Amino acid sequence: MKRIISLILITVILSAVTLTACGSHDSAVGFWIIQKVTAEDVVMSEEDAKSFGLTAVGSLKLQKSGICQLNLLGEEYSGTWKRAGDGTITVKIDEEMTLTGSVDDDGVMQLTDPQGTEYILSK
Repeated sequence: MKRIISLILITVILSAVTLTACGSHDSAVGFWIIQKVTAEDVVMSEEDAKSFGLTAVGSLKLQKSGICQLNLLGEEYSGTWKRAGDGTITVKIDEEMTLTGSVDDDGVMQLTDPQGTEYILSK
């Protein structure tokens, strides 16, 4: 009987730990496709990129570790990212480029650089 109670207790504890770990997952983590980039009056969509022979405008991979990889018009960049308590996401690429933004309720990420260029991404 003690063994059964011990097994039940272990199962309950492991379930609680698993639920806690799953609940802390950041929805920003993952692979994002850049759908559109807007710089002043110039807009580049996925269709525009294909007309240049590219498969997409680019992508952004955010890892749970805080590391990220950005592919923009076929060029690869590495950097770091974090999410603040208010939900703001900051992506720093090679200490030269910083993007800030958020993910909306529909799961669309919007990032902007200091020059005002806007990036729209989706998973």
